[in-house]
Amino acid sequence: MNKLKRILLVDDSKATNFFNKTIILKTDCVEEVVLVTNGEKALHSIQTSSVPDIIFLDLNMPVMNGWEFLEQYEGLSEHCKNSVIVILLGTKLSTEQEKKLTSFSRVMEFRDKMLTKEIVLEIISTYFKDSVS
Repeated sequence: MNKLKRILLVDDSKATNFFNKTIILKTDCVEEVVLVTNGEKALHSIQTSSVPDIIFLDLNMPVMNGWEFLEQYEGLSEHCKNSVIVILLGTKLSTEQEKKLTSFSRVMEFRDKMLTKEIVLEIISTYFKDSVS
């Protein structure tokens, strides 16, 4: 089994980040889970550290929300986006938000904000077949 190198969790809720990080680490499928609290910090992390394999992105955050992050992210160099998948996290999307989502090619799914081990493993096995045994 090949572990993913890095997962980036972007959410302003420290409790949600802690919970989701714990769940992700229990899968034993990733070497590092990085937590940031807004889109601006996420962009900085992507540009100055190793590029993540997966970005779990909350939509509603202060400073730079998920939508603003996605708009800025689309403009990054291919090196910063190569093979990265983005999973949006939240409670529910409006019809308007669902339509808006189609304009962002890197967004693969929308999932409930609170991850489970099964959901994480399903996402990894879907997009990174060599990383789950």
